[in-house]
Amino acid sequence: MASTNIINQQIAEVKQTAAKSKKVKSLIFYFKLLMLYLLNVSDWLCTEALIASGRFYEANPIMQSVIDSFWMTLLVKGILPLVLVLLCAIIFRLADCEEGKFTGWAINFGIIVYSLLNIWHIANFVLLFSLF
Repeated sequence: MASTNIINQQIAEVKQTAAKSKKVKSLIFYFKLLMLYLLNVSDWLCTEALIASGRFYEANPIMQSVIDSFWMTLLVKGILPLVLVLLCAIIFRLADCEEGKFTGWAINFGIIVYSLLNIWHIANFVLLFSLF
């Protein structure tokens, strides 16, 4: 009887630990989605500021035609990515599954790329302000 209680208690502890682990992994996934979106917005705002200085231009040929219109830029760089991030978060929540390897790799790759772009923007701001 005592050994059965100990086994049941250990099983309950394992289940509790697994539930906490899944919750932590979910929070990390949501945090990475948020970081990806915020880095995207930061890239957008820095690009706009550098272009407004008159000394820089949009290097991405796809975005060159979009950057001329504020509303189109808002749609492409602000609203659509937000919708995609929210859609990913909702699907992840409803599916009640773990982050897949490819999904994790893709999100991490996006975060790294946008981080490097933002570092590039910082370097360009330093260059821009050193000219004055």
